[in-house]
Amino acid sequence: MQGRYMVCLYKSLGGCSLLFLLLILPFHSSGFAESVRGVTDTTIKIGVILDQTGPTAGDITVPITKALRNRNMYINDSGGIFGRKLILTVEDDRYSIPAGIAAFKKLLFRDQVFALIGPANTGEAKALLRHIEKLKVPNITGALDVSMVDPLRRHIFLSFCLYYDQFGVIYDYILNDLKPKECKITFLYPDVEFGKMGVESTKRWAEYFNFTFNTEIINFGALDATSQVLNIRRKRPTHIVIHHSSPAAIALLRDLKKFGLNIPVYGTLPTCTEDTVQMAGNASKNYIGIHCFSSWYDNFKGVNKMRKITLKYKPGTEKPLRNKLYTAGWVMSTVLTEGIKRAGKNINIENMVSGLESIKALDTRGLCGPITFTSTDHYGLRHSKLYAGVPEKGELVPISDWRLPPTKK
Repeated sequence: MQGRYMVCLYKSLGGCSLLFLLLILPFHSSGFAESVRGVTDTTIKIGVILDQTGPTAGDITVPITKALRNRNMYINDSGGIFGRKLILTVEDDRYSIPAGIAAFKKLLFRDQVFALIGPANTGEAKALLRHIEKLKVPNITGALDVSMVDPLRRHIFLSFCLYYDQFGVIYDYILNDLKPKECKITFLYPDVEFGKMGVESTKRWAEYFNFTFNTEIINFGALDATSQVLNIRRKRPTHIVIHHSSPAAIALLRDLKKFGLNIPVYGTLPTCTEDTVQMAGNASKNYIGIHCFSSWYDNFKGVNKMRKITLKYKPGTEKPLRNKLYTAGWVMSTVLTEGIKRAGKNINIENMVSGLESIKALDTRGLCGPITFTSTDHYGLRHSKLYAGVPEKGELVPISDWRLPPTKK
């Protein structure tokens, strides 16, 4: 397996000498002359690191990538930004930390990109934090972990709602909106950095709300949740929360129905996709997900414009429905280009950062809640919304407005 990985990496980078360079070249900030890295009179180079072929590709990162590419075409066909076209270079990290680090080095040292979108892999993003800061790479991150924005990192900006806050909204809804007589939660997650962070977040909210919970692990790639559901039947929780991918949520919902367990299931952003509802069918009637972006079919001005532009470039693709991560990619592109516009014609890294920090209550016209950055806070999107599965339509309908988690005392 390791040999196949190295051969593929060798081929993708074009030669042994380059592979050697990428693997041993230390991270440093020299080598970029006084000209602005990745910027010419006519172009600005943007790098993207997102999983294209790994476990999160189909329902998470590929929709984001497609949105980035389509909106990038729209920007360029509209004249670019101050006459500069955006050149988007996408690298596949396969949800792998080593592949992500190699992709980062390639984008910075060979392609010399000006700014970066991604990665979405929490462990990978953490591994790259200090290198992004050292190389001063304006970064619209896709990792929804608090370490991206706390402590403040000057070049990293988050245009998603943190998982921690998503949990806060879910548990607030269960405890304060539904007001159950008893609250005993089973929490399902994959045994990776992303999942462990969810367990830690749930521990903190359990202390705040005073509820009890137990855990079950479903690893990435699992297509069956029978053993987990048998454990759930024994534990008899009142609610289930799953912090995972859509395939795992589908397996869980199907097996809960198979064993006759009528327990409500709540899922964080990666599970809150139309695929979950459509593939789980009637089993999704007990599913409620949380998301910080609107659906492809919602009737908001920003969503309508996104659909119109997308179908201009991809005619005849109204269906199957794009999921909410497509909207996420559209918003990430919106934030990036807004920062470039505010940086002005004489763009450089410092005025790009200042441009992003000047965004106040950016109105995306319904694509998401308001986005605000400041010089002391790069956590831009804090609102999220709860959606219920409607198996008859294969859709997710909102059951709340944009809401914030409770403020901790």
